[in-house]
Amino acid sequence: MIAFLQRIDRMWARLEGALTVGVLILMVLTAGMQAGVRNLTRFDLEWANQLLTSLDWADSLLRKGTLWLAFLGASLATYHHKQIAIDSLMRMAPPRAKYWMLGISTLLAGIITFGLSYAFGSAVELNMSERPVEYELLADSGPIHVCDASAAQLRDVTDLSKPVVFCAFRSVLGVFGFGAETPGAAFQLIVPVMLFVIALRLLGHGIGYLRVARGGAAAIEAAEAEEHARLLAQQESVQRVVRSGGEES
Repeated sequence: MIAFLQRIDRMWARLEGALTVGVLILMVLTAGMQAGVRNLTRFDLEWANQLLTSLDWADSLLRKGTLWLAFLGASLATYHHKQIAIDSLMRMAPPRAKYWMLGISTLLAGIITFGLSYAFGSAVELNMSERPVEYELLADSGPIHVCDASAAQLRDVTDLSKPVVFCAFRSVLGVFGFGAETPGAAFQLIVPVMLFVIALRLLGHGIGYLRVARGGAAAIEAAEAEEHARLLAQQESVQRVVRSGGEES
């Protein structure tokens, strides 16, 4: 059972890594395109001015992308046991006492993070339920969301169009029971979701530490060897990045 959960966690971490790279690439392309078009407006090109006006969504996407990178990075740091920790006392403690302290503190951190996930989830749910005027139109049955409007209903409204990408994403969220009224509120879902994942990982790590603390000397030695190997792998990864950067320069 534990091996199965660890395999799922590894797969989820790979998904987080791929999503992090995708969001970062999207942000770089968006910022580069926005900067390039803004430079072209200096030459009084009418099409460049119009294109820059149509890119009014870029700043919002970059802000939300930064939010996604922050929480995806925090989740990946927890997966790799690289979260911020005050471990000066644990460095001086005997191995068994160290794992007892790690287990208890990590379990408490997981419980607190679960509470944060619930609190932020409630706040995001409230934001997602608020519908601004630009996403609403009046039908015969009353006000409806623009994504729920038919083509005939939209023909009668000249200053309102259906955001196709967001409406498709809104339909996917609806399958899972989430009702997003605006794209900005939908992007905020990353906060409670990643906090929930972080909480699960912290609880898993805490239970693992307690199992080591309750085990014999062999279990402690194996855990110490695993931690030492992980630190060596991280150091080698950093050294490879430094060497590759030096060779390129």
